Amino acid sequence: MSIKKIATLPNRLKGFLEADSRSQTEGFLAPGKYLVLEVRENHPNDQTDYARVHVPELGASDTWICTRWREQRYAEIEVVEFREAERRTFIDEPLAVSEEALLGLLDEFQDYTYDLDEAHYPFALPGVRVPQAPPASNNCCTFVEALVVKAWTDAHESIEWNSGRHGQMMIYSSDDYFSPVTSAVDSGIAVAVRDENTAPHPWTLVQGWRRQWRGGHTFLIIDHHEATDRVLTLESNSSYKLNGVGFRAIGNLRDLAGGAPPAKWWEQDNLWTWERIQSTYRFRRQAWLKVKERSWSGL
Repeated sequence: MSIKKIATLPNRLKGFLEADSRSQTEGFLAPGKYLVLEVRENHPNDQTDYARVHVPELGASDTWICTRWREQRYAEIEVVEFREAERRTFIDEPLAVSEEALLGLLDEFQDYTYDLDEAHYPFALPGVRVPQAPPASNNCCTFVEALVVKAWTDAHESIEWNSGRHGQMMIYSSDDYFSPVTSAVDSGIAVAVRDENTAPHPWTLVQGWRRQWRGGHTFLIIDHHEATDRVLTLESNSSYKLNGVGFRAIGNLRDLAGGAPPAKWWEQDNLWTWERIQSTYRFRRQAWLKVKERSWSGL
């Protein structure tokens, strides 16, 4: 468990190069939660407080914000406990699937490229009509649904999939912006996680938003290396060395030997950390997929 500070911005706030409103501005921060790297109270005088926050989208990845001017507060800072996930085997979980069942489906996504608007599935799903390839293109939501739903419905006849569940995976309704996570939990595929700051478990489903509610992304975290805080993501994307399905900042499945993550992936400096995931997707929910007999990540 680690202790960190989080700044919550209720409104848009200007960022500065230094802890002084007279310094160079670095743009505006959207409302949301930001990891606090440093706090300076009563600086540069007793009328203001400043905090340096982690903002990955900025070139330097951080900026200073004024959190207080006289009696007016622009951001609330709280101390938060970040807990490591207790690694569950799910070996006695009736609705668990083996990791091998998921890996056996990944070959179907090797040739896929990313297309936000023209998404297709490599196979049919029960209870719902989905567009099938060709062309071999998908997006983040359709990849996660195809992989996860196919694996679980093949293994367990008791898991029901239908148009309602599919609509949740696609976030068709504004009633629930984390509906892919809700769908996985309610269908019995995953375990809900109450604390969004808990470090991810092997095979974690994440729905994140960069802003409220813009810049959404659905993806999987295959594992988290506690010592380095680095995560191994599996996703469909057109950024971070990807054009299709693969591992963020590593590459597409089709370009990797055996379509597998490199050995000791956590030693790669360019991999994202859980801290960076949290700072980038400030609005997020996660659920732990019930995957047993795991070894793919090497941890």
